[in-house]
Amino acid sequence: MSLLRFLLVLGVVVWVARLLWRWLQPKPVPPNQEAAAHSLSRCSRCGTLTPQDLVVWQDERPFCSPACRDGGQV
Repeated sequence: MSLLRFLLVLGVVVWVARLLWRWLQPKPVPPNQEAAAHSLSRCSRCGTLTPQDLVVWQDERPFCSPACRDGGQV
C-alpha cells in the first residue's frame, strides 16, 4: 500500500510542477498578430485604420473605401 501512496504523491507533485512550469513561461506572441499590427494604413480622409490588402490607393494616398476616395459620404 505504501508503494501505491508513493506513486500517487509522486504523480501529484509532477503534475503540480508541470502546471507551475507552464504558468511561469512567457507567452509567445503569434507571428500573424505582429504582422497584422504593421500592415494597417490610415485613411487620408476619415482616418480609419484599414488592412493593407483592402486599401484603395489614389495618388499614393490610402483610402478605406471608394466612397472616401471619391469624396462621398462616409
